[in-house]
Amino acid sequence: SLSGEISAEELKNELSLYNFKLVGIMTGEYESYVSLINSSGEILTLQLHEELSEGVKLIALKPEEAVFQKADEKYLIINFKNQIKETSEAF
Repeated sequence: SLSGEISAEELKNELSLYNFKLVGIMTGEYESYVSLINSSGEILTLQLHEELSEGVKLIALKPEEAVFQKADEKYLIINFKNQIKETSEAF
């Protein structure tokens, strides 16, 4: 389930977070990564502070969710239940 309204443009964007499911979070002493899968079965792995798409950057990982910061200073939080929350605060 998704919170808020998602624009048609957002859904059409292939690299929109709304087109992915969270499948893995790996945290290490020096590096941390998140793995996302799209509807085609392609897995995308991002390193902490890497951008998923223009203006959507992975900024934090917790055991059950990944936090992305958008260019408009809003945050997208995705969990393993395929729920995405858009908030004005990261935590």
